Amino acid sequence: MVEKLITYLKFGNRFYGVEQTQINGKTCFYGVTLKKTKQQLDINTSFEAENLETLKEHVPKGAPLSLVINTNSVLTKWVEGNSNESLKLVHMAFPNIKVEDFYYETISQGKNHFVSICRKTYVEDLLNSYLSQGFVIIDFTLGNLISTTLVPFIDIESIKTSNASIIIKDKNITKISFDETHFESGYDINGLNVKNTALLSFASALNLIVKSQIIQSSFDDKKNELGTIYNQKRFASQFLKMGLSVLFAILLINFLFFNHYYNEVNTLKETAQVIETSKTKMINLNENVKKTEKMVNDVLKSSSSKSSFYVNAIITDLPEHILLKELNFQPLVKKIKDNKAIENNKNTIVMSGQTYKRIFFSEWISQLEAKSWINSVSILSFEDHSKTASNFIIKLNIHDTEN
Repeated sequence: MVEKLITYLKFGNRFYGVEQTQINGKTCFYGVTLKKTKQQLDINTSFEAENLETLKEHVPKGAPLSLVINTNSVLTKWVEGNSNESLKLVHMAFPNIKVEDFYYETISQGKNHFVSICRKTYVEDLLNSYLSQGFVIIDFTLGNLISTTLVPFIDIESIKTSNASIIIKDKNITKISFDETHFESGYDINGLNVKNTALLSFASALNLIVKSQIIQSSFDDKKNELGTIYNQKRFASQFLKMGLSVLFAILLINFLFFNHYYNEVNTLKETAQVIETSKTKMINLNENVKKTEKMVNDVLKSSSSKSSFYVNAIITDLPEHILLKELNFQPLVKKIKDNKAIENNKNTIVMSGQTYKRIFFSEWISQLEAKSWINSVSILSFEDHSKTASNFIIKLNIHDTEN
């Protein structure tokens, strides 16, 4: 149910397919409109046009359109091989082309493969010409390969499109032959009568619904881009329509039934103001939290990654008659204050503790001074705590850790 609703919101219940082809050098446009109602799909209209101006009469502005590019600029070849990798197939079919300059599509059926190519510049110019006329293309395909979408729904061995004859065997396309012979006929596609000139446009519109995975193309990113642009415009349009409808309904209900709730509305407005005030306070509080967090991060960032090395080196060589109470790496110069930068004593370690034998304390100071990473050792305080113990505070100046 949700998927159906999403599909309807994206495309509505009509799907448009147009084939641009060339018959005896003349550009022609063949198109169909499919209408989806519940579980049934019908051909709403089938049309022809001579140019983009007349095509506008059949395709509403902003309607999603799937385009079949089937002009003389599209080349299609059959190749045989074990690999079904698109790029390899392109090199097999067209060994001398510069692949980067072309868009290509392939279909693989066992060892039989069909490859269609067209220059990127031609495709881009063609898409831009449609765009400039107000058409919204969300998908496009090259040549007659889109006919593979119809194969599961037909039981005959050959079909004729606008410019090609296609042979089908065991539900696989075995041959696509270029044929501009004017020929009008109809085919039964799962209960729908489709003219041969509308087969490809029908297949492209149908592919918007069934999403065939048989065709591999090199321009999926381009099609995704077209789809994304359409979805954004469609969403904005639908959202605006729904928003205006809901707003109108709310205003109508308010006018008819809720005029006597004027006082309650005022109360709600006051409540909204309180909420807005609370929201403002929360925003300010959140900003303060972020500032505090930034200050904490500044403190953390100011600590060198070698801090653990220094602490480990000091603790490892600590004599057993010395007890450390505090070790402060890069201590603060001043207390942390609001909206003030945090200042640290760079490249400094301050330690305090107790020693139970002065001779060990002196030896420890000498050991610290001998370490390569310590620049100097300063005794800031040394006081007797008792007959056997003395309190001390020392400062280590270490070499610049940022170099």
